[in-house]
Amino acid sequence: MTTVEDFTQLATGSVALLEGEVARCPACGRNGVVKRPENETPYCIHAEESEMLCDGMRTDPTDCCRLPQ
Repeated sequence: MTTVEDFTQLATGSVALLEGEVARCPACGRNGVVKRPENETPYCIHAEESEMLCDGMRTDPTDCCRLPQ
């Protein structure tokens, strides 16, 4: 089963389960969830696709902006 979650449709300040708080993207101005992984370039996810597999869940960003460090 595959699902697509579009964070641009959520209000700023709301919480997306498993992802975090929805905020305005500093790069493009659309709503999204900002991720700041250690040792990687930060990015803002606007939409992602999730697929339930037999050994867990795979989640891939389908629309995101790279952010300046």
